[in-house]
Amino acid sequence: MDTRVRTGRRRALSGAGALLLAAGLVACTSPGSDSSGGSGSGGAGGGGGGEGLPDTVRVMSIRALTGPVSFAGLNAQKGIDLAVEQIEADGLLGETTIEVDSRDSATSPQEAASFASQAIADPGYVAIIGPEASAQATAVSPIVDQQGMPTVYVQAGSEGVVIGDYTFRITPPAASYFDLAGEYAEQQGVTTASVLFNSGNPTLVQLGQEVVPELASEHGFEVLSTGGVEATQQDFTTPASSIAGEGPDAAFLMVQGPQYPVAITQLRQAGYDGELIGMSAAGAGNLSSAGEGAAGFVWPTNFTADQDVESTRTFVEAYREKYDGEAPNNYAAEAYDAMWFLARGIAEADSTDRTAVQEGLATVAGEGFDGAQGEITFEGNDARVPGVLVRWDGTAEVPVEAGS
Repeated sequence: MDTRVRTGRRRALSGAGALLLAAGLVACTSPGSDSSGGSGSGGAGGGGGGEGLPDTVRVMSIRALTGPVSFAGLNAQKGIDLAVEQIEADGLLGETTIEVDSRDSATSPQEAASFASQAIADPGYVAIIGPEASAQATAVSPIVDQQGMPTVYVQAGSEGVVIGDYTFRITPPAASYFDLAGEYAEQQGVTTASVLFNSGNPTLVQLGQEVVPELASEHGFEVLSTGGVEATQQDFTTPASSIAGEGPDAAFLMVQGPQYPVAITQLRQAGYDGELIGMSAAGAGNLSSAGEGAAGFVWPTNFTADQDVESTRTFVEAYREKYDGEAPNNYAAEAYDAMWFLARGIAEADSTDRTAVQEGLATVAGEGFDGAQGEITFEGNDARVPGVLVRWDGTAEVPVEAGS
């Protein structure tokens, strides 16, 4: 492949997020349709960069497809599948097709690390799309970075995930846009707050113990208490009563998605009527079961299907077309961006050599691109987006207008 042609195509794609599949366009090869292995010329195990691509490029996707966070893994898989169809239809990799082999890590860091080791040992794999859970990601990262396996994470927002040249994260850490919650609290006149966080999730621990207290200092409110709950806890009667007794202006809930409806409902039942502020795990339909009882709950997020960004609108239209009108959530959007990011890196490398792909990803990260999440830039290997504040209105999540 001519380097000038390849580079020119990549730069053109970076302008609009390469969201070129309009609704109704028939997709090309579906993921996984070619099981030939794909090490080919320029196999992932060795050789220098620039020798061209084989007929098939293989990627391992390590997802939680079962277990308490499967809502994230299953939605992420939908985003990956759409991206693969679009990448192949667009011809970003020429005639090369992408084979994504999904592995279910459920709730096990050991299982995730084992899958990563398998991918490293198999020269047919060029890269990994890493697991969403921080506990799993922090088990995988030392292995892939030491062994030189390019790995792009979705979610996995804690420290210890992006640790070297070979680890990238397409989901911006919640802390990077969480100041939106502090600004909102200040606008609402919040002077006191209580914090409840999931003690089994490193990202949620960081938000609860570090980020919210920092926001309190910056935006003029006092944290009355900070308490942890177990990873899978579904009874919040005791902490709800404690928070209601404190009577803060706002309660910050840093818990996992399925915990939100119960925590919110029990807080209201305990008599708490102040502001309720959470994080992106409240999205993806997790508040549906709470219905009107959770109306008014707000949280900052990196993506909502209703945000007014051109590249987001194009992604949402294509997603709805593929999935019978279903609206995408943040997990689908992030995984979609991860797959496009990885494909751009491979196109930049024009090789399945893992070092060349890592260098290609670094080049793409240096330039940024527009994707499902909007304008994506990077600090090193870590993605950043402007973020958006959303509110649950009792039936759906809607963007909160600035100052409202």
